[in-house]
Amino acid sequence: MKIPRPVRFAMLLVAAVLTSVLVYLGPSSEVAQPVTARRGLGYYVKDARLTGTGPDGRILYRVTAAAAEQTLTDGSITMRNVAVAYEPAAQVPWKLKADRGQIPPDRNIIQLEGDVVATAEVAVVKSADPPKSGTSTAPLLIRTDYLELDPEAYIARTERMVAVERSGDTLLARGMRVYLKQDRLQFQSEVRGRFLP
Repeated sequence: MKIPRPVRFAMLLVAAVLTSVLVYLGPSSEVAQPVTARRGLGYYVKDARLTGTGPDGRILYRVTAAAAEQTLTDGSITMRNVAVAYEPAAQVPWKLKADRGQIPPDRNIIQLEGDVVATAEVAVVKSADPPKSGTSTAPLLIRTDYLELDPEAYIARTERMVAVERSGDTLLARGMRVYLKQDRLQFQSEVRGRFLP
């Protein structure tokens, strides 16, 4: 039996379409690619304001930054033009600022880098006899290029060179620990100073 040419062509066309459908709907021999987390920013914020709370849930300190971003890969937060200040209720007169900052995901510290400046208004006795002359305040400035702040323990520390300035006096040292609540500084090595009369 001879099948006419148009019918043969139609049968071949139907067979091709059915084969295509079966291949499309059938199981795939390709290995599925695992779904991975998208690398990049978790968030990016301009004029960021972060708030830290103490164990009682009250606001303890505030961190402001011109920009802050969190990476998805490790959860760390990096900041630009950073400032840290304690709430007045904490009775910590220190304010810190830096060009850059970072909050690691696994530690409760703030790493400050660049032009780091810590300031505090510290009482200065005008003479050896305070009851007669009273006291005044003079700003105490600490300058360094790296400082780690543990805001809940009220401690700042660095292993790098620091310059401490107050009322024209300057003290230089390598390594320092600042107990912010007690207004106490502890230097590690290479301490030298210049004091004006």
